Amino acid sequence: MLGFEKGTINVIRLSITFMLQFFAYMSQEFIQEPLIETISRNTNDEIDSHAGYNSFAIMYFFFTISCLFVTPVVERISAKWSMVLGILTYMIFQAGFLNLNPISLYISSGLLGVGSALTWIGQGKYLTENCTGSTIERNSSMMWVILKLSLLSGGIFLLYSFQHQTLIEVVQNETINYITILFLSIYFLALLNTLLLPLPAYQPKNRKIESFGGTLASTFKIMSTIPMSLLSIIFIYAGFSRSFWIAIYPTCIKFTSKLGENTTKLLAMSCISSGIGQVSSGFLMAIIGKNARKIGRDVILLIAVIIHLFVFFMIFLHFPIDAPLKTTDQVGLFAPSIELAMLSSLFLGFGDAIIQTQIYSFLCDGYSKESSHAFALFKFYSAASSTLAFFLSKYFTLPMHLALYSIFAVFSAFSAILAQRKYFYKIRHFQPDCIEIYTVDKK
Repeated sequence: MLGFEKGTINVIRLSITFMLQFFAYMSQEFIQEPLIETISRNTNDEIDSHAGYNSFAIMYFFFTISCLFVTPVVERISAKWSMVLGILTYMIFQAGFLNLNPISLYISSGLLGVGSALTWIGQGKYLTENCTGSTIERNSSMMWVILKLSLLSGGIFLLYSFQHQTLIEVVQNETINYITILFLSIYFLALLNTLLLPLPAYQPKNRKIESFGGTLASTFKIMSTIPMSLLSIIFIYAGFSRSFWIAIYPTCIKFTSKLGENTTKLLAMSCISSGIGQVSSGFLMAIIGKNARKIGRDVILLIAVIIHLFVFFMIFLHFPIDAPLKTTDQVGLFAPSIELAMLSSLFLGFGDAIIQTQIYSFLCDGYSKESSHAFALFKFYSAASSTLAFFLSKYFTLPMHLALYSIFAVFSAFSAILAQRKYFYKIRHFQPDCIEIYTVDKK
């Protein structure tokens, strides 16, 4: 396939699974809170208007806890079968929207949290076992580009769906049921593609399978090291960043009536803008490839943080204080505009993709033989901060959100600089013969 080695071909096939899976999930996630708020008004509050935020908080809470305990499962049943089980939980969650009620929503959200842990830790393990030190930047960026095509295509789908109708009309004419069935069909294609994934190209040789207790002990041992403690601050910010651009900021757009009559259509445009930012960032990282080491992961991540801080400031200036909480006809210090809202979405996505790809590079290089443990900790910290963000979303005004995220953005930049220059200045990644050549200072 295009002259790529087996490992890269496997990564492309993995990326196709995630592109399909997250076309469905991220399209749903982007409209979830506004959709449930609309259903609540349409059914005389049979479901809480903020049940979407509650669902996110429950899902990320179970995701957080599961990240510490599913690693032994991933190690025993393999990355592939972990992802298969994970996709099944996504399908169960999606099916609940055919007959939405609080009990099934919250139970399936918890189940989805466990499944997400299996999915993402399995993905990190499979990616690591199909890369070498010379291909990790290219492969992780390539995977990110293909994955984020789901966001771009999902936004186009939402734009088409809401071109001539609002969320209220979609709920009242039951179009939402057809959308749900479509998403379930796409999940099935992702499941089928995952079942057909081949064995990884570069599995470590003579690796003993740890016991459940041994795997947990290894995870907590890595967790307690200084390098992982520094990376954890970046992970926490990554969780805040994702929760903001994927759910909280789109909700601000939907609830800011000064942006226009059909703000549901603007949700789709925001999704497309975020997708363009994510994909273009991934392309840029793929082009840079191994040169990212010369530039420095810390410098690249610092650039992403500066971009985000500027966007946060612009959002603060133009959006109403209460935009995350309810429909409002207020404005910020300046009147918001559609162009500014879309540019903000684009650069939020652009910066987030840079941060995510550099995290993958840190982990695949520094923890190649403990990939399940390292990716579990990444998802643990990022999910914990996302849980907190969604829990606070029912109470926090926009400036409170932006202040919290800005503080952690600055901390993450300093952590990246210290981690790269003191601990991750060497490469530690198994090569095709799976013999460890370099080491990272993990003291």
